[in-house]
Amino acid sequence: MDHSEASRLMASEKYLLDELSPTEMEAFEEHLFGCHECALDVRAGSIFLEHGKVELANPASMPGRVAAEVRPSPLISWWRAAFAIPAMAVLLIVIGYQNFVTFPAMKGALAENRAPRILPAASLVSSAARGATPSVIQVNRGEPFLLPLDIQQQNAFQSYVVELQNPAGRVQWSLPVSRESIKDTLTIKAPGVDHAGHYELVVMGLNAQDQSSEVGRYPFDLQFARTANPEPK
Repeated sequence: MDHSEASRLMASEKYLLDELSPTEMEAFEEHLFGCHECALDVRAGSIFLEHGKVELANPASMPGRVAAEVRPSPLISWWRAAFAIPAMAVLLIVIGYQNFVTFPAMKGALAENRAPRILPAASLVSSAARGATPSVIQVNRGEPFLLPLDIQQQNAFQSYVVELQNPAGRVQWSLPVSRESIKDTLTIKAPGVDHAGHYELVVMGLNAQDQSSEVGRYPFDLQFARTANPEPK
């Protein structure tokens, strides 16, 4: 089942209402693993149903429902209605916000992630290299960038850790790297940062006892493009 067929069949809605045939349900569940849009639709519908069940199960949400054994006084009925109406209003606001703000934003982010993009990058040179100068990467504030890195495999290490040190000398983030993944050039998609300046990518090797040793240090200067907002003071 592809996405167009799932939309035509209204498979997300029928799946939640258990109105799909066994064959259709099996095909749709396989489709869910690869379709982010249908997965979000099912999640949104599931949240709506869960909230609805909670409210309908709450006697305060049904002011006209009167127990057969004891009929509540007018004051108690008014009290229930006074709480039920705001509760239903809040529920509708939450569902509306999810449908019109949260889930469209999630779908937009997923579509953006699937679309091809050109990210800034620079070849990194080890600080141990003679006459090496830091590479320069120009980005927009908060924009991700690529860090291609060649790590020489050493038999003494079972795995590696890559750390990004910010201009203050603190670790911005760290990334565990398996030994198998460094056979070719390792390209790291680094999350965007809020401060320009001198950064260093530090590679640490871990032996069988998890003892670490520095393998290499790769400095680079991160600059913000002129179109970006000025650096806050």
